[in-house]
Amino acid sequence: MKRSKEKAAGGDLRRVLGDVELPTIPALVTAAIEQVSSPDCDLRQVAETVGRDPGLSARLLTTVNSAAYAPRNPIVGVTQAVTMFGRNHLESMLISLAASRAVSSTAAPGFDMNRFWTVAAWRASAAALISKRVDRSRSSENFSAALLEDIAVPLLVANKAGYSKTLNDWQSGAGELADLEMAAYGWSHKTVAGWLFDEWGFPESLRDAVTDEGSPEDGTAAYPVVRVVSSLSSPGDVAAVTETTASRISAVFGLGPDEAVELLQEARSDAATLAGSLT
Repeated sequence: MKRSKEKAAGGDLRRVLGDVELPTIPALVTAAIEQVSSPDCDLRQVAETVGRDPGLSARLLTTVNSAAYAPRNPIVGVTQAVTMFGRNHLESMLISLAASRAVSSTAAPGFDMNRFWTVAAWRASAAALISKRVDRSRSSENFSAALLEDIAVPLLVANKAGYSKTLNDWQSGAGELADLEMAAYGWSHKTVAGWLFDEWGFPESLRDAVTDEGSPEDGTAAYPVVRVVSSLSSPGDVAAVTETTASRISAVFGLGPDEAVELLQEARSDAATLAGSLT
């Protein structure tokens, strides 16, 4: 079943992106993810595998020391980071860091990858901070899904003729990006992200969280937190976007307006440093 899904996803990606070399997940990272997902997972072995990839190690340490996780004392070693995350949270984190690194290598000339990841990191950090208040058990899942929600955009800019205009139209306030994409192509960047995740063999829960079009207000979204913070990527000045998102946080999760604004400001202050570990 999994193989047929990956085959279908690969065909859809080729139809949209053409005959290009798709980004891949390094074998060492894939090995670490497989170790974590194994029923008899040994976190010491995972730490040893992660430690053999200096880039992944640095990204993991930057993330675990970010405001999204805010350890009481700085985490200085990979083994310590792996232990702190634990098995379930670590799998989500490795997947998100691997995917961000794979896509960052495909940046098109003129596309501001640092700005892209700063916005994504803002959403991810905000998602994790909200989770600490409303559902701590899913903080890493929400972090990963919020971080990767727009991951197909750089690929589309680099490989889909005319997509840059669609993106510019959205940034100019012509409408929601997914609506503009559906009108122009019959698919959205979220759909393409789902195909990419199938190609990589990522968990269905993550794919569903990124591609889900449900509403957080009526409970149909797979990850309500992710849907709420998605507005942080919308066009507009920081103050206006912060106010809009804070209102959504208050309405959906019952946090006070001032608390919601402070949460988003804390997440934003951490975003630039976190984004630096993703590019």
